Amino acid sequence: MTDTAQSFPKESTTSRPAGMRRKRSGIVARILPFALCAGALVLIIRHDPALLAWAKAWPKLIHPLLRMLLYLGVGLLVGLAVEGMGWAPMLARVVRPLMRFGNLRDESGAAFTAAFFSGTTANTMLMNYWQDGRITQQEMRLSYLVNTGLPVFLLHLPTTFFIVVPMTRTAGIIYLSINALAALLRTIAVLAWSRIQLSTSATATPQAETMPQSRKTTMQKVLDAFGKRFRRIITITAPVYFLMYALNQTGAFDYLRDAFSHWAVTGLLPVEAAGVVVFSVAAEFTSGIAAAGALLDAGTLTTQQIVLALILGTIVATPIRALRHQLPSHAGVFTPKLGLVMLLQSQFLRITSLLAVTWAYLALA
Repeated sequence: MTDTAQSFPKESTTSRPAGMRRKRSGIVARILPFALCAGALVLIIRHDPALLAWAKAWPKLIHPLLRMLLYLGVGLLVGLAVEGMGWAPMLARVVRPLMRFGNLRDESGAAFTAAFFSGTTANTMLMNYWQDGRITQQEMRLSYLVNTGLPVFLLHLPTTFFIVVPMTRTAGIIYLSINALAALLRTIAVLAWSRIQLSTSATATPQAETMPQSRKTTMQKVLDAFGKRFRRIITITAPVYFLMYALNQTGAFDYLRDAFSHWAVTGLLPVEAAGVVVFSVAAEFTSGIAAAGALLDAGTLTTQQIVLALILGTIVATPIRALRHQLPSHAGVFTPKLGLVMLLQSQFLRITSLLAVTWAYLALA
């Protein structure tokens, strides 16, 4: 009698809250896409209903969204294939000493290596590993921050180098060097923090003994997992992207960009010259670099002022671009709340590291 009385409350207090949390999260997951779409529709209808017409919606909403979903699908499929085919240990072996320094598992090492080729693939791998219970949420978040440092910079370096350097020459080299040093600083700092936060035992991932499977069976499991997870990504990514489209078309991001640009330029650089660079970089990267090159050739700004203007333009533009272009994919690959938090954390680290390295450059110049 006593044993029964003691065991009954113990079972009910542990299982019921967990079940309620799962039920609540399931309800939110079903309602959220409709709420996001409804919010986007309200914004567009109040601003300009013609934005929903095919002539405007196709080039600015539907086509970019389909392209994003295509990239997400490819990244998810590659990530699942790497895991399913057993290629993850091979990728992890390349960076295992670096991961050991941060007390990160081989799964994080595999995602880190993949990040040099595709950020989407790396993110989907981390999310898959967390959902499968192979890494903790804390390790997933720390690994994501590590991946947004040097791997992301080197991934985009070939494109940015041949745009920046020919137009701005020495100033462009200094600008890219500051970004490279900031990315390296972020990676090292997060690895050092990860070493403190994660226990040493986290590096030793227990490998369960599994029966060998045929390639056909493995691919079928990969495709089944892809179909299930890609449907979930679409139901979150598409509504978030629709909301970002509505905010962009109603001028919300333009307002933020202009406000931050004025704040960044005031008291630091000549508004007549540097303002053009900052506004251009905030609006579109290539045009900003072209404006910087023109001002440099005209002698309006010195090399140091061009570097500072480009850095300020990057600081102004990057968080807004991240919300517009990365938030939908992050919300789909991770969860809306987790994706937003991780994206904001990465942008905070990027801005902080850029400011630190730029301050050192100005002190030494």
